[in-house]
Amino acid sequence: MAMLPSFITADFVAREVNYAMEPFEWGKADRATVDAFHGPQWAAKWNQMADEIVTMGFKAIDIWVAHLNPTRVNGAMVSELADILKKHDLKVVAYTGGLGKPNMTVQEGKQVYDVAKGIGTPLIDVGLNLTNAKLAYDLGKEYGIKYAMENHPEKNPQEILAKIGNYGEIIGVAQDTGFWGMFDYDAVKATYELKDHLMHMHLKQMHNTFWGWHSCAFDDGVVNIPGVIDALKKIGYDGAVSVEHEPHAWDPTFEVARSLKLLNKWLAE
Repeated sequence: MAMLPSFITADFVAREVNYAMEPFEWGKADRATVDAFHGPQWAAKWNQMADEIVTMGFKAIDIWVAHLNPTRVNGAMVSELADILKKHDLKVVAYTGGLGKPNMTVQEGKQVYDVAKGIGTPLIDVGLNLTNAKLAYDLGKEYGIKYAMENHPEKNPQEILAKIGNYGEIIGVAQDTGFWGMFDYDAVKATYELKDHLMHMHLKQMHNTFWGWHSCAFDDGVVNIPGVIDALKKIGYDGAVSVEHEPHAWDPTFEVARSLKLLNKWLAE
């Protein structure tokens, strides 16, 4: 099976604050997105976004939790969203609704996994609070949904592999290449080191500017993206590859579409 490029909707993190928040605060942008996508116009908002994603050339989607918050949706909304995505022929490959809050109850966990099941995702791809590792394992076996921990604070693959513990059957890694760039760790080397636990990819390019680290299109930045793709081929990875680029001051659509064209070229080589 070939790798499947996907669009992660967190790329639009700054859209609902009109790319004008100074200084940018992820939490406030998250809340603005939740409010916009769970109000009376939620279906229209989703149809519009799905249209844009398809126009960019994607056939798969990685859903950011702010666009589908498990505490704000009901079963009817989840079912309608599944129909919207089917209408646009978008396959759900991952969902970032996760178990990040400490010591979550089984009921809280099921609330997340019910949404994940309703949209048909095979995995959850976000950070995991280790107090919930057993819960993620148990719910993963019950629902048939794996949990791919994303490397954000970890500065090397060994740090995130140590967190998997004895749950490798269900819990693995969603590799964010951008963070390796920020921590000056070779993303190609990391790909090989994570090969036995790699469940999902957030392919992100980064460059360091006067204002700090920022994501960018694949043809810029410090991460060896073509090298990562080559490594993924060599280890036999056949999962989804999400194109991640989350600028705070402008719409990423053009740059994401450009990155997708490059990705498709590298996948075909």
